[in-house]
Amino acid sequence: MVEAGPLTPGQISFVLGFIPVFTTWLYSEVLEFRKTFSPLKICCSHSNTNLMELGNERVKEGDHVMLLEGGLSNSASQRIQSTSLRTTLIRFAAMDESFLSENRSLLRAMSEFGGLLVYFFVCDRTNLFPEISKSYSRDLFLFLYLLLIIASP
Repeated sequence: MVEAGPLTPGQISFVLGFIPVFTTWLYSEVLEFRKTFSPLKICCSHSNTNLMELGNERVKEGDHVMLLEGGLSNSASQRIQSTSLRTTLIRFAAMDESFLSENRSLLRAMSEFGGLLVYFFVCDRTNLFPEISKSYSRDLFLFLYLLLIIASP
């Protein structure tokens, strides 16, 4: 087993990049939780006149189709392309709530990937999990592979 040595600059930069992304993702999840589980605020803050005004807005047909399909509307995709890297980083560092709610899925994917890298590091570079001998059975592998092929649609 490899002896654990001093931390490398790459490992330190990974941790310094992973911690802000992970905490920002957790904060965006808290914001989403607050938004979805506060129906009394939403229900009581709007009056019937505001709902009537919202109902009178015109929606383009293309935006409506994109919304039903689960994608971004055309105006939203243009807005995302027009933002610069500097404004994106400033909004990330300032923890802008609208920015975090828009990019919650991206933050989650980055956090999951970082978590996998941490898991691989712990398994490969520490003695936390003991080293074992590996056994290989060609017949068992082929059997499981054929089961996978049969079960897949």
